[in-house]
Amino acid sequence: MDLNAVINAFISMLIIIDPFTNAPIFYQLTSSFEPKRRKRIIVRSATVSTIILLVFALFGDLIVRPFGMTLEDIKVATGLILLIYAIQALLGKSEAEMIDPESVAIVPMAIPMLAGPGAISLVLYYRSVLEPYELALVVVGVMLVSLPILLLGGYLDKLLGKNGTLALNRILAILMAGLGIAMVREGLLTFIRPVG
Repeated sequence: MDLNAVINAFISMLIIIDPFTNAPIFYQLTSSFEPKRRKRIIVRSATVSTIILLVFALFGDLIVRPFGMTLEDIKVATGLILLIYAIQALLGKSEAEMIDPESVAIVPMAIPMLAGPGAISLVLYYRSVLEPYELALVVVGVMLVSLPILLLGGYLDKLLGKNGTLALNRILAILMAGLGIAMVREGLLTFIRPVG
């Protein structure tokens, strides 16, 4: 087991899933529900998103192979997606803006807020770096860390406030942008090397 690669994957996925920013959003989306029902919805969302990411972690090749994609394609695509997400976050846009508060269910919260294109692309990228069981452990580990944070959304909302959440979102966006650029560079260098 390459411990450094596992740690990098864990940190990268935690940044992408972003429980600290999502927690207050989840709280706002479920604020009209009783605490028990709110907890059930959040746990269900985390469970569904974990299953989705595990499917890509364990069977990602079978899913992307019919489309003729290579590892380098995945690297560049993942990097671009992360970069777009980062730019949107830096500009103050979020997925929550497009969500109807009246229709809080698995689809808006699990997909795309937890298991969105960025997280799925990252899982596909790390399939080339980690063994499937290592990647599965990373996915489960990230969700186990994220779930308690998501459940504490009300406290985080009060603690961070609007400005604190905004500042944290910007910091994570910068890290996400750097990660995206690094992946694009790595993928493009693989294309260029055989020619040069």
